[in-house]
Amino acid sequence: MRVSTAAMQQNMLSQIRSVQTQLAEATQQQSSGQKSNSYSGVSDSSYLIATLSAEISESSAYADIAENIQSRVEVYYSTLNDMVDLIGDMTADISAALSTGADNAYGINDSASAALETLASLLNMQYEGRYIYAGSATDSAPVSVDSADYPPMTSPTTTDTSYYSGNSDIASAKVADGTMIEYGITADNDVFEQTLRAFNLAANASTNPVDENSLQEAAELLQSAASGIAELQNQVSYTQDKLSNIVDMHTDFQLTAEAMVIDLGEVDLAAAVITIETLSIQLEASYSITSQLADMSLFDYLR
Repeated sequence: MRVSTAAMQQNMLSQIRSVQTQLAEATQQQSSGQKSNSYSGVSDSSYLIATLSAEISESSAYADIAENIQSRVEVYYSTLNDMVDLIGDMTADISAALSTGADNAYGINDSASAALETLASLLNMQYEGRYIYAGSATDSAPVSVDSADYPPMTSPTTTDTSYYSGNSDIASAKVADGTMIEYGITADNDVFEQTLRAFNLAANASTNPVDENSLQEAAELLQSAASGIAELQNQVSYTQDKLSNIVDMHTDFQLTAEAMVIDLGEVDLAAAVITIETLSIQLEASYSITSQLADMSLFDYLR
């Protein structure tokens, strides 16, 4: 006759299941190198891991925005360079027309008209399907130099932005918590207005006899515009440098945070091996004790 050992066996089986679970987890950790496949397995660090993971995602999104803006800023810089060349060529043509001492300056109208159209084309530049010099009205070309929209001029002139159909909104974006970057340029900027006005004057100036007043005013406008565009280029370069620093900042943070997440989730393999050996010994001992309990009889108990 056997002694009732149900309670003892039940307790021992519960302990065996606990050791089996721990052994399975330790084996999985040794195999994967990770403490757990979910946050619940690293509950002591789960909040920090979850927070860091969310911040890594946010930082990555900000970095993508900054890199995208960098591409747009590069387009601005490229078109400004083209404008510098255009102004230089037109300044040389006007200077030549004024310095010849001739009664006529044939060709100046044609070159100025071509320059006017070219500048309008640069200010109607599209990138990613958006007119980048139009403010927030990015779905339509902001500049028209057709005579109906931008009438012929004669000296003296005053500021005239009738060529512009965009708005004054300056493009900006959030590139980090608490950090906004303004990077947009609109075609009604003073330097573009001056350049277009100078080209308009030269395109419509009398060449026989030479309209020296119109050409002289055009030359002065181009001189002022050249300085203004140089300042814009400096601003664009500064914005580009700032964006590069922001991207680097996000990259450094992501690398550091990812290393922390890995460190919090990784297993000490040497410790895991010792844990497996210890749990295996405990499990074998539990199996042995359970087997002995199953074989106990009343005679063994009384003896």
